[in-house]
Amino acid sequence: PKLFELFNPGVQPLMLANPISADMAAMRSSLWPGLVKALQHNLNRQQGRVRLFESGLRFVGQLEELKQEAMLAGVVCGKRLPEAWAHGRDGVDFYDVKADVEALLGAAGALDGYDFVPGEHNALHPGQTARIERDGQLVGYLGAIHPELAKALDLDQPVFVFELVLAEVMRGRLPKFRELSRFPEVRRDLALLVD
Repeated sequence: PKLFELFNPGVQPLMLANPISADMAAMRSSLWPGLVKALQHNLNRQQGRVRLFESGLRFVGQLEELKQEAMLAGVVCGKRLPEAWAHGRDGVDFYDVKADVEALLGAAGALDGYDFVPGEHNALHPGQTARIERDGQLVGYLGAIHPELAKALDLDQPVFVFELVLAEVMRGRLPKFRELSRFPEVRRDLALLVD
């Protein structure tokens, strides 16, 4: 419930009547709190470059109109490249994570159907948030954790997250076979004019 309140201020979570523990008394409406908790666990153990993802259900609404959706989410933090003498020390940024999400959507064969438009979310930085839309419908969010939320979670470096509706990611296009050319490949083409 505490993490739920941090990520969704003012929204009432669906509370369990008989929870396993007090920390797990609310149904999750996003995969981000669990991923950020796993991120904190890794950062506390000197893992400076963390990339995690999760596929699971989220629960939105109260019992009468409860909606559960399969989601795919990820969290990224740390350096852009693994530590090595030839790599720079640049940290990961919004566009690195956007490229990862585009590669994921492109694997389904339908990247051109998605739009990344500026958006707003309570848990995300106002200037670094994108709504991911398909045919005008919201299918997910991408962005940096809000600075106030990062401070409340004791995160001292930029953290980027994304969350997508899994059904939309899986709704891709099947590749179609194109007939192979009947003409052999030409690697060298000479045209000569001889007297």
